[in-house]
Amino acid sequence: MATFILVHGACHGGWCWEKVTPILEGHGHKVCAPDLPGLGKDLTPPANVTLADNVERISRLLDKMDEPVVLVGHALGGVTISQVAEARRRKLKALVYVCGLMPPSGKASREMTAGDPDMLFRRSREISPDGLTYTFVRSQLPALFYTDVSPEDRYRAMERLRPQPISISKTPVTLTEERYGSVPRWYIECTQDLAIRIARQRAMVKALPCKVITMECGHSPFYSQPEELAQHLETIASS
Repeated sequence: MATFILVHGACHGGWCWEKVTPILEGHGHKVCAPDLPGLGKDLTPPANVTLADNVERISRLLDKMDEPVVLVGHALGGVTISQVAEARRRKLKALVYVCGLMPPSGKASREMTAGDPDMLFRRSREISPDGLTYTFVRSQLPALFYTDVSPEDRYRAMERLRPQPISISKTPVTLTEERYGSVPRWYIECTQDLAIRIARQRAMVKALPCKVITMECGHSPFYSQPEELAQHLETIASS
């Protein structure tokens, strides 16, 4: 049996894995789906949160684990798991990016989307007056994140979104081949994703090659196809 830590993306919380977690646990796996600082039910003011805070939160969880962990990052969560791998490579069995942002060393995640100015993600984003957080235009959320998600799950998700600390997108990652590069890396591409489009996902994989699994779904497979996503995660854990 495997241990998974599931890291959510922008504006979300650990709640977004609520359909995947019981499937994995039902198969005997150990699962942790934490809230990153300032998100979910965490009370940290989001304007104060840095990438280092995210890395510390996940690193502390890893330090409590007895066996190597499959560390999964969705969307912007990919930035956090990349930097965690640099800090705690010996605690990891594999990295898994679920339509995740995967910047190379020296790059910030916003640079991964800068070449796609028409992408819905950028056009939907609303930055706070102080420039420290952002949210998304509510009317764009169904198409952006939940295009193939049931109305009930979509509504529940939208009601729980919180402002995203902008510093996570602006901070370059620092990665080495000896540490980050030594961890087996998988990418689960989502071909119908309108937030991080498939061409962008494949460009990141081309820059940082890894094993690829394809899902025919939108941005939130943890809601639209939780059984298939869980199956892929189990396959990766057993490889």
